[in-house]
Amino acid sequence: MKKKFYILLITFPLWGLGSLSCNSDDDQPQDPIDQLPTMTTTGENTIGCLVNGEPFTDSGLMNNFYQFVGDESVLAINWKQGTTNNSKRGQITIRNLEILEGETYTLNISDFLEDDYTGSSGTFTTNTPKLFGQFETNQDNVGFITFEKFDKVNNIMSGTFQFEAKEIVTNETVSITNGRFDLTFTN
Repeated sequence: MKKKFYILLITFPLWGLGSLSCNSDDDQPQDPIDQLPTMTTTGENTIGCLVNGEPFTDSGLMNNFYQFVGDESVLAINWKQGTTNNSKRGQITIRNLEILEGETYTLNISDFLEDDYTGSSGTFTTNTPKLFGQFETNQDNVGFITFEKFDKVNNIMSGTFQFEAKEIVTNETVSITNGRFDLTFTN
């Protein structure tokens, strides 16, 4: 009996040392893509992308809509991260195009305020010290959005996006990649 007790007495402390000697997963840098929300199609109100390789997810202040005014339609996907004084915002706008499930739309317009605007744009805005300000897609800096799901009955849109945008003053570019969204929208 003393021998069994002695073996347990020696083994038990060694058993606990295993967790102290191994490297913890918390010490390992996570792949930025793994920090984005999982791709779903059920209206979970999630959105995320990589901005110049860094994870960017929404802070929950989204305002997404698909509206018709007369003969014109506007779809807007908005996401924001940070506080008022240190924030980043992204937006994808599609105007006067029918949104269809399974379709891919090119983001290549910069001036979406024109009255006869038809097409799609991607913008990224920041007031952080690293980037100057207003980045927009254009004919040279383009991107894509694909709608995996576009349900007008339940107001759910899901899909993927990516775009490159140019800063309107400094001509710097920002790269938005691996974008995914699963959002509800208002009419």
